[in-house]
Amino acid sequence: MDIIWQQLCYWEMIANTLIHREFTSSYTAKFVIEKDRMYTENANRSSGDGIITPDNMEPNPKNPIIASFFRNIGWSDRLGSGVRNIFKYSKYYSGEEPEFVEGDVFRIIVPLNEDYSYDNVKNGDKKTAIKNGDKKISKKTIQNYKKILEFMEEGKEYTIQDFCNLLNLKPSRTKELLKALTQDIEQIGNNKNRKYRLK
Repeated sequence: MDIIWQQLCYWEMIANTLIHREFTSSYTAKFVIEKDRMYTENANRSSGDGIITPDNMEPNPKNPIIASFFRNIGWSDRLGSGVRNIFKYSKYYSGEEPEFVEGDVFRIIVPLNEDYSYDNVKNGDKKTAIKNGDKKISKKTIQNYKKILEFMEEGKEYTIQDFCNLLNLKPSRTKELLKALTQDIEQIGNNKNRKYRLK
């Protein structure tokens, strides 16, 4: 399942680059993938310098029209959600926290670790990585995974119909999506009265 978190990280990093880009600058935006990290560099109209975390961030869209457009098409949820999401996805994907560095050039750095698999950590096996990078998942499927995980609240239970309404999908397809997220979502009850909640 690591490929899901990888693509969700890509999604959020690219959206952040477009929403917060300082378009009057000639600085070339970069998205670089190396063996041990991936990062973006982007021209920025800085409101300060230093490291940004979910605890100290102050949401400030540099391009509110682009941000609004992304929200309308489902690519962005709300102000500040990108930082929180990348912190969450990075832990699932690499076991480490990302870095957000504020300055005239804004940087997002996400660690990569090919020997880490959240699936195996959950199952008590930290030595062998699950390698499924060749598996292709459509953008629409990634978007649906994202919607499900962000819709669910800790300690709350949901029916299949709740997710069908959220995604505007039939129960059969919705169940396939939920099955792919079993590392994060648990089933409660039998088929007739089955509910779902975050682990």
